[in-house]
Amino acid sequence: MRNHSRPKRLDEMDDLRDMGRFPVVVYMGATGNILFAICLTFLVHARYAQAWVMLAWAAGVAAGNVLPVVFLRWRMRPDAHYPIIEEMGFFGDQHKFATWVYAVAVANMFFWIVLAWTAFTVSRAPVMLAAVLALAFVCTFFPAWVRIFARPAAH
Repeated sequence: MRNHSRPKRLDEMDDLRDMGRFPVVVYMGATGNILFAICLTFLVHARYAQAWVMLAWAAGVAAGNVLPVVFLRWRMRPDAHYPIIEEMGFFGDQHKFATWVYAVAVANMFFWIVLAWTAFTVSRAPVMLAAVLALAFVCTFFPAWVRIFARPAAH
């Protein structure tokens, strides 16, 4: 049995639980990115409500999120420093995750865009946008909520 609590570097991430070790600022950035994508989806849906546009939009947003990673990895030096997960920098280390983490991030973005698009198809009311944003905020920021509000373990 592997020890999942041992310190790991970003390129050593090999378990979904490792994503729960990010600094809170990383969750803030990821949550902000999702909320921004939902707001843009609301605007795109208002103009183009066809299902094929949703797929093109979701693919475009995902590509827009991954292309900077591809570029930064392409320029990365072979002797690049990979920090411990809990010590990563928000801007300087986002491109150093294990590759599978980006697949999870893209799937997460697709999920929220499809959910938002579906919700906006049911209702274009601002309350629906607020509800989707609130749900995304609570769910996407959940690992940070756990860390912020968890009681310290008694020793």
